[in-house]
Amino acid sequence: MDKEGKEHLRNELMQELWRMNKMDIIVHLMEIIEGETAALGYLARCNGKLVNPSRISEELNISRARTANILRSLRKKELIDMEIDDDDRRKMQVGLTEKGRNFFAEKFDFIVRYLDLYVEVIGEEDIAELIRLLKKTVESEDVLKSRHMMPGGER
Repeated sequence: MDKEGKEHLRNELMQELWRMNKMDIIVHLMEIIEGETAALGYLARCNGKLVNPSRISEELNISRARTANILRSLRKKELIDMEIDDDDRRKMQVGLTEKGRNFFAEKFDFIVRYLDLYVEVIGEEDIAELIRLLKKTVESEDVLKSRHMMPGGER
C-alpha cells in the first residue's frame, strides 16, 4: 500500500474510533471495565469469597492508592463490606454487600440487554466478523510492544 493510501486508512480509523468513543454504550462499557463498577464486578465474580485489596488492584491493573480510593467510596455507598483478615490482622478483606450485588447486577443486565440488541441490529455475521477483528486487535498488542510502539516506549 502506498503512503497516501495508508494515511487515508489511518485517518479514517482514527475518525471512526473517535465517533465510537461518543457512543452511549462505550460510556457504559468503560464503567464496567474500570473504576468502582469494575471493582464490584470482580467481587461479584468471586462468588461471595472475600478478597484482599491488593488482589483487586492486581486484577484491575490499577495502583493500590487508586484501589484504596475506590474501596473507600464503595464502602461509603454501602456497596462493599471490609473486615480485618482473621489470619493476618494487618490486612483487610473485602466483599460485596447485598446492595452492591444488586447494583452491579443492574449495571451488568443493562450491558447484556444492550449487546443483545446490538447483535440484532448489526447482524450475527457482522458481529462474528467484528469479534474476529477485535481478537486480532488484542493479539496485535505484542507486535506493537515488540516494535516499541506503546506509550512510553521508543518510536
